[in-house]
Amino acid sequence: MSAFFDYIRNITYYLLFAALVGFIAPSGKYKKFVSLVMGLILLVLMIQPLRSFSITDIPVTDWFTGITSQTHISDYTYTTWRDQSLSTAFEAQLTTQVEGLLRGNNIEVHSVSFTYTEDFSRITSVRVRVSREEEVRRVPFIRIEPIQINKDDPPESPLAEEVKNLISGFYNLPLSHIHVEIVT
Repeated sequence: MSAFFDYIRNITYYLLFAALVGFIAPSGKYKKFVSLVMGLILLVLMIQPLRSFSITDIPVTDWFTGITSQTHISDYTYTTWRDQSLSTAFEAQLTTQVEGLLRGNNIEVHSVSFTYTEDFSRITSVRVRVSREEEVRRVPFIRIEPIQINKDDPPESPLAEEVKNLISGFYNLPLSHIHVEIVT
Protein backbone atom coordinates (compact mmCIF):
# COMPACT_ATOMS: atom_id res chain seq x y z
CA MET A 1 0.00 0.00 0.00
CA SER A 2 2.93 2.35 0.62
CA ALA A 3 3.93 1.98 -3.05
CA PHE A 4 0.51 3.29 -4.09
CA PHE A 5 0.84 6.32 -1.77
CA ASP A 6 4.37 6.97 -3.08
CA TYR A 7 2.96 6.86 -6.60
CA ILE A 8 0.18 9.36 -5.77
CA ARG A 9 2.64 11.59 -3.87
CA ASN A 10 5.07 11.64 -6.84
CA ILE A 11 2.29 12.60 -9.25
CA THR A 12 1.05 15.30 -6.84
CA TYR A 13 4.53 16.78 -6.46
CA TYR A 14 4.96 16.71 -10.21
CA LEU A 15 1.62 18.45 -10.80
CA LEU A 16 2.63 21.19 -8.34
CA PHE A 17 5.96 21.53 -10.14
CA ALA A 18 4.21 21.63 -13.52
CA ALA A 19 1.84 24.36 -12.29
CA LEU A 20 4.83 26.39 -11.07
CA VAL A 21 6.59 25.99 -14.42
CA GLY A 22 3.34 26.96 -16.16
CA PHE A 23 3.29 30.25 -14.25
CA ILE A 24 6.96 30.96 -14.86
CA ALA A 25 6.98 29.94 -18.56
CA PRO A 26 6.70 32.82 -21.03
CA SER A 27 3.29 33.30 -22.56
CA GLY A 28 2.62 32.93 -26.27
CA LYS A 29 4.15 30.39 -28.59
CA TYR A 30 6.44 28.79 -25.95
CA LYS A 31 3.61 28.09 -23.49
CA LYS A 32 2.18 25.37 -25.75
CA PHE A 33 5.58 23.71 -26.06
CA VAL A 34 6.16 23.76 -22.30
CA SER A 35 2.73 22.28 -21.62
CA LEU A 36 3.36 19.54 -24.21
CA VAL A 37 6.66 18.55 -22.58
CA MET A 38 5.13 18.62 -19.10
CA GLY A 39 2.24 16.46 -20.32
CA LEU A 40 4.63 13.88 -21.78
CA ILE A 41 6.58 13.70 -18.52
CA LEU A 42 3.30 13.23 -16.60
CA LEU A 43 2.36 10.42 -18.99
CA VAL A 44 5.68 8.65 -18.31
CA LEU A 45 5.16 9.04 -14.56
CA MET A 46 1.67 7.58 -14.77
CA ILE A 47 2.76 4.60 -16.91
CA GLN A 48 5.75 3.74 -14.71
CA PRO A 49 3.82 1.40 -12.33
CA LEU A 50 2.74 -0.72 -15.30
CA ARG A 51 6.38 -1.61 -15.78
CA SER A 52 6.24 -3.87 -12.72
CA PHE A 53 3.60 -6.00 -14.46
CA SER A 54 5.83 -6.72 -17.42
CA ILE A 55 7.77 -9.98 -17.57
CA THR A 56 11.10 -8.28 -18.21
CA ASP A 57 12.26 -5.46 -16.01
CA ILE A 58 13.44 -2.92 -18.58
CA PRO A 59 14.65 0.45 -17.25
CA VAL A 60 12.76 3.53 -18.45
CA THR A 61 15.85 4.76 -20.28
CA ASP A 62 15.72 1.68 -22.55
CA TRP A 63 12.04 2.02 -23.50
CA PHE A 64 12.79 3.88 -26.71
CA THR A 65 15.93 2.07 -27.93
CA GLY A 66 13.99 0.50 -30.82
CA ILE A 67 13.30 3.95 -32.20
CA THR A 68 16.98 4.86 -32.29
CA SER A 69 17.93 1.73 -34.25
CA GLN A 70 15.39 2.70 -36.94
CA THR A 71 16.82 6.21 -36.99
CA HIS A 72 20.04 4.88 -38.57
CA ILE A 73 18.02 3.65 -41.55
CA SER A 74 16.34 7.01 -41.93
CA ASP A 75 19.72 8.77 -41.49
CA TYR A 76 21.05 6.75 -44.43
CA THR A 77 17.94 7.57 -46.47
CA TYR A 78 18.24 11.24 -45.58
CA THR A 79 21.94 11.28 -46.45
CA THR A 80 21.26 9.66 -49.82
CA TRP A 81 18.44 12.12 -50.56
CA ARG A 82 20.59 15.07 -49.43
CA ASP A 83 23.53 14.03 -51.61
CA GLN A 84 21.29 13.55 -54.66
CA SER A 85 19.62 16.93 -54.08
CA LEU A 86 22.97 18.69 -53.65
CA SER A 87 24.34 16.99 -56.77
CA THR A 88 21.32 18.01 -58.85
CA ALA A 89 21.45 21.60 -57.59
CA PHE A 90 25.22 21.80 -58.09
CA GLU A 91 25.00 20.51 -61.67
CA ALA A 92 22.11 22.87 -62.47
CA GLN A 93 24.12 25.82 -61.15
CA LEU A 94 27.22 24.82 -63.11
CA THR A 95 25.21 24.27 -66.30
CA THR A 96 23.61 27.69 -65.95
CA GLN A 97 27.03 29.28 -65.40
CA VAL A 98 28.60 27.61 -68.46
CA GLU A 99 25.60 28.41 -70.67
CA GLY A 100 25.71 32.06 -69.57
CA LEU A 101 29.47 32.27 -70.03
CA LEU A 102 29.40 30.80 -73.53
CA ARG A 103 26.18 32.48 -74.67
CA GLY A 104 27.81 35.82 -73.85
CA ASN A 105 30.40 34.91 -76.49
CA ASN A 106 27.83 33.84 -79.15
CA ILE A 107 28.39 30.12 -78.52
CA GLU A 108 25.37 27.83 -78.32
CA VAL A 109 25.57 25.04 -75.71
CA HIS A 110 23.96 21.73 -76.67
CA SER A 111 24.97 19.70 -73.61
CA VAL A 112 27.20 20.01 -70.57
CA SER A 113 28.38 17.37 -68.11
CA PHE A 114 30.68 17.67 -65.11
CA THR A 115 32.68 15.44 -62.85
CA TYR A 116 33.53 16.75 -59.41
CA THR A 117 34.63 15.66 -55.96
CA GLU A 118 32.15 14.06 -53.55
CA ASP A 119 32.14 17.09 -51.27
CA PHE A 120 31.41 19.43 -54.23
CA SER A 121 34.55 21.41 -53.47
CA ARG A 122 36.29 21.01 -56.84
CA ILE A 123 35.34 20.35 -60.45
CA THR A 124 37.60 17.71 -61.99
CA SER A 125 36.46 17.85 -65.63
CA VAL A 126 33.92 19.39 -67.99
CA ARG A 127 32.48 17.90 -71.19
CA VAL A 128 30.70 20.36 -73.51
CA ARG A 129 28.94 20.10 -76.91
CA VAL A 130 28.78 23.51 -78.58
CA SER A 131 28.31 25.32 -81.86
CA ARG A 132 28.84 28.90 -82.93
CA GLU A 133 25.49 30.69 -83.03
CA GLU A 134 26.38 32.63 -86.17
CA GLU A 135 27.44 29.45 -87.97
CA VAL A 136 24.17 27.70 -87.19
CA ARG A 137 22.06 30.52 -88.67
CA ARG A 138 24.32 31.32 -91.63
CA VAL A 139 23.71 29.97 -95.14
CA PRO A 140 26.46 27.43 -95.87
CA PHE A 141 29.22 28.54 -98.19
CA ILE A 142 31.61 26.00 -99.63
CA ARG A 143 35.26 26.93 -99.66
CA ILE A 144 38.12 24.54 -100.06
CA GLU A 145 41.38 25.38 -98.35
CA PRO A 146 44.49 23.28 -98.13
CA ILE A 147 44.84 21.90 -94.60
CA GLN A 148 47.96 20.44 -93.12
CA ILE A 149 47.14 17.69 -90.63
CA ASN A 150 49.60 16.57 -88.03
CA LYS A 151 48.71 12.97 -87.23
CA ASP A 152 50.29 13.11 -83.78
CA ASP A 153 48.18 15.99 -82.51
CA PRO A 154 45.05 16.89 -84.48
CA PRO A 155 44.44 20.64 -84.56
CA GLU A 156 41.51 22.01 -82.61
CA SER A 157 39.07 24.39 -84.13
CA PRO A 158 39.22 28.01 -82.98
CA LEU A 159 35.78 27.54 -81.40
CA ALA A 160 36.99 24.59 -79.32
CA GLU A 161 40.03 26.58 -78.19
CA GLU A 162 37.84 29.57 -77.31
CA VAL A 163 35.44 27.40 -75.27
CA LYS A 164 38.33 25.70 -73.46
CA ASN A 165 39.94 29.02 -72.62
CA LEU A 166 36.66 30.50 -71.35
CA ILE A 167 35.82 27.50 -69.14
CA SER A 168 39.42 27.12 -67.99
CA GLY A 169 39.61 30.75 -66.94
CA PHE A 170 36.21 30.67 -65.22
CA TYR A 171 36.65 27.43 -63.25
CA ASN A 172 40.46 27.43 -63.00
CA LEU A 173 40.69 24.01 -64.66
CA PRO A 174 43.57 22.67 -66.76
CA LEU A 175 42.81 22.65 -70.48
CA SER A 176 43.36 18.88 -70.59
CA HIS A 177 40.32 18.39 -68.31
CA ILE A 178 37.94 20.19 -70.65
CA HIS A 179 36.49 18.23 -73.55
CA VAL A 180 34.74 20.13 -76.32
CA GLU A 181 32.71 18.62 -79.14
CA ILE A 182 31.65 20.94 -81.97
CA VAL A 183 28.15 20.35 -83.30
CA THR A 184 27.70 21.17 -86.98
